[in-house]
Amino acid sequence: MNKYIVAVFIFVPYFNSEACSMNECQVGYFSDSLTEFNETLFERAHNWSNGFPFSNRWEEGAINFSDNGMKIELSDSEQSNEKYKYRSGELRSRHFYGHGCFSIEMKPIASPGVITSFFLFAGKHDKYEGSNAQHNEIDIEFLGKHTKAVQFNFWTNDDDYSSNNAVLIPLDFDASQDFHRYAISWSKDKIQWFVDGEMRHEVKQTTENPIPNMDDTRLKIMANVWPVDEKLSSWAGKMNALNQPLNGTYRNISYQPESSCGTKK
Repeated sequence: MNKYIVAVFIFVPYFNSEACSMNECQVGYFSDSLTEFNETLFERAHNWSNGFPFSNRWEEGAINFSDNGMKIELSDSEQSNEKYKYRSGELRSRHFYGHGCFSIEMKPIASPGVITSFFLFAGKHDKYEGSNAQHNEIDIEFLGKHTKAVQFNFWTNDDDYSSNNAVLIPLDFDASQDFHRYAISWSKDKIQWFVDGEMRHEVKQTTENPIPNMDDTRLKIMANVWPVDEKLSSWAGKMNALNQPLNGTYRNISYQPESSCGTKK
């Protein structure tokens, strides 16, 4: 993939977060089943849109909880005078987090043109007092056209989205058919990505291509589902007309010590 295409595979949440004190940014480890909405830990994006390459608006009603976990629904429910045809949801942590293991169990949507994601993010509109307010991000994302692979990516102080770090990792299963555990271990010296406790990709800190630095910013935990603008169909596939709502399903989200990422289910 060329630099331009990779550069637009971004999550740029235009969501104004209140600055947090350093104590609020240094919250402790947690584990949440996602069977109900935990307002202490999370919030839901509502009534706004990212713009290109997203073809949807965010609505809090697109995220629902049950004994089976959290569902993020993608539908083509239209509103009058609404620019974006599709409706979907984004879960966002209220706090910013430092080094550790960020994990979740999920089943992505298997449909061309749809992205199902779990990622860490900070930027111009997601910042706190003391952060550098630049774009830092670490991703786990599924392309709906091919759910037998998972894409990992990261950006560091990259407001121009000029870096090219995306890798597509083949899986020996169809991720859309059952829950599997996906995790990001973020430390000072490296980022590691895990699938079911097995490390599948690693990048190390280098001067030439640095990883996000906790001294610059801590990161929010996010999960979302979104339809990709058809101009990027060569990456994500062409979006089909929806005959019914599509759901990405998540459960058992956690933030734990870095070493826990390699623990088998």
